[in-house]
Amino acid sequence: MGSSGETYVREMAIDPAARAGETVRARQHRLLAALRPKVALFAELRLDWAAHEAAWDALTRFCTGPVRAHLCAADQALYAPASVGAQTRLLVAALRASGAQLGGRIETLARTDEAEAAARLAYGIEALLAAHLAVEHDVLLPALAALPGVDLPALVAHFATLLDQGGPVARRTVLAAA
Repeated sequence: MGSSGETYVREMAIDPAARAGETVRARQHRLLAALRPKVALFAELRLDWAAHEAAWDALTRFCTGPVRAHLCAADQALYAPASVGAQTRLLVAALRASGAQLGGRIETLARTDEAEAAARLAYGIEALLAAHLAVEHDVLLPALAALPGVDLPALVAHFATLLDQGGPVARRTVLAAA
């Protein structure tokens, strides 16, 4: 008899929904892993003016680029299908509200010219994004997998395609509030 860890690994190798969830988790992890040092570089280190401006610019571009792209791709590929289920409608509304909060903070970060305010925004974006991504993975994906007729691996493949292609996702700037 194998350990519970072995059983989990064996089930992951077989279960397409579990593999899809891990695909999303890996993308979320990479997103946060790329954001955190940008926040730290900008907000925590004492840099000369030029380096500080470059760190601020890199942070802003990352938030307006990959972070926003993730939010939009998730909305299109995951939230939209979940929004039709009675069991998941309120969850999607909460995720869209959280995404709108993130979008608003990102817009404010992009417009602000005060370093202290930008640092507070950066920390807030990092914390809110971490919580938002946890709800996506830990609550939304299992709820989607439980909906009748939902092909979670296909939805996650669409999500990954949207992120990999950029395209329409990159041009979309506002998440609709449900």
